[in-house]
Amino acid sequence: MTKQVLRVYNLDSGAYRDLIYIGRAENELLNASAIWFSGDTLNVYSSNSGKILRIPSGELFEPHPEIRSIPFPLGYSGLTVFAGGSHYVAMNVLSDSPLQFLLLDSGGAEMIGFGNYPETGSQGHYRETRLVYQGKLAASPDEAHIAYASSFGNVFRFFDISDPSDISLVREYRFTEPEYISDSDLSEHRYSVIWEKTCHRGTLAMAAADDGCYFLCDDTKTVSDDDWRMNSVYCFDWEGNPLWKLDLGRRTQSIAYNRERHQLIALTVSEQDEYVFVAYSL
Repeated sequence: MTKQVLRVYNLDSGAYRDLIYIGRAENELLNASAIWFSGDTLNVYSSNSGKILRIPSGELFEPHPEIRSIPFPLGYSGLTVFAGGSHYVAMNVLSDSPLQFLLLDSGGAEMIGFGNYPETGSQGHYRETRLVYQGKLAASPDEAHIAYASSFGNVFRFFDISDPSDISLVREYRFTEPEYISDSDLSEHRYSVIWEKTCHRGTLAMAAADDGCYFLCDDTKTVSDDDWRMNSVYCFDWEGNPLWKLDLGRRTQSIAYNRERHQLIALTVSEQDEYVFVAYSL
C-alpha cells in the first residue's frame, strides 16, 4: 500500500506519480478530503490535518516539486471551492448550527449557514440527521449555484447562492430516502445510525461543468451489495432541471470533468480489479 495520499495521472502519456506522504510534517497530510485545481495550482485539503497543500501543476512530475502549506480549519466534509477561490462551501459537521451547509470565506472561517434538512418526521437530534444526510457538493463555475447529493438514499438539492445574504433552495428531488435505525443516546450526547440492509447507496461522486452537474449514482445499489461501484451518470442543469443520463457500461469509482476537451473522465475498475481511465465525449 502506498505511503502517499495522492496519485496524479497524465492522461496523454499514461504516466502517474504518487505525491504527499502520510504524516504530520509540514508537507505531509493525514488524509486527502478534497482535491481541486485553481489556475495552475493543485490544491489538496486534509480535514484531519487542518491545512491545504498547494503544488504548481507544472511541477507535479518533477523530482522535488515546491509544496506550500496553507492553514485551514479542521473537520470540513464535502469541501467545495468556488472558481475564484474567494469562498468555499462545506457540509455542516461540527458547528452548533442545525443548518445543513456552511459558506466559508477564503481562510475557512464560517460566514453563514444555510439549508434546512429535509423533513423526515423523526424526533432525532440534528446531529444524528447530519449523519443521515451526509453527502457530496459541487459548485457552478459562475459561482451562482450549489448542488448537493446524499451519500445514502437518492436526495438531490440545488441552491441559488448568487446572493450570499439570500441563499435559496431552487429545486429538490427526494427519489429515495435514507433508511436507517437510530443508534443515538442523547443523554450521553452520542449520535450514530445503523443503515438498513435495504438502504440505497447514494451518489458516489460529482463533477461540475459550465452547463450542469454530473452525478455518479445507481438507484439499484444498496448498502448490502458487495460491489459499491456504479455505472450511471445523471446530468442536471444548475437550476435542477434533468438533462440526460449516461450509461458508462463499466464499474466506476469516480468522475471528473475535462473542460478543455469537454469530456467526462471516469475512473473505472476492470473485472481484474485494475484501474482504467475512460473518457466520454459530451
